[in-house]
Amino acid sequence: MANSTVQFDLTNPQHVAMRKLMANVYARHVEANAQGLPLMALRYLGMAQGLEKVALYVLADHTLHQLCFELTCSLQGMDSIVRKEVAA
Repeated sequence: MANSTVQFDLTNPQHVAMRKLMANVYARHVEANAQGLPLMALRYLGMAQGLEKVALYVLADHTLHQLCFELTCSLQGMDSIVRKEVAA
């Protein structure tokens, strides 16, 4: 995956708050996969997708939208790897 060209603006309170939410969703998703709970991991993926929509439609912040999109892609990639490992 290519490096992100967008970054959080840590002087913007919305970016700081979203960063905390994203970190929480990411950590919980990883933990759910580590515990072998694919449905729980799927819920956290859904939360990431929800954050994406909030960033775009509520906050109208394209930088946050891109960062949330990258989080969603990352979680989808992890789920794909876990599914392959389970199938093997």
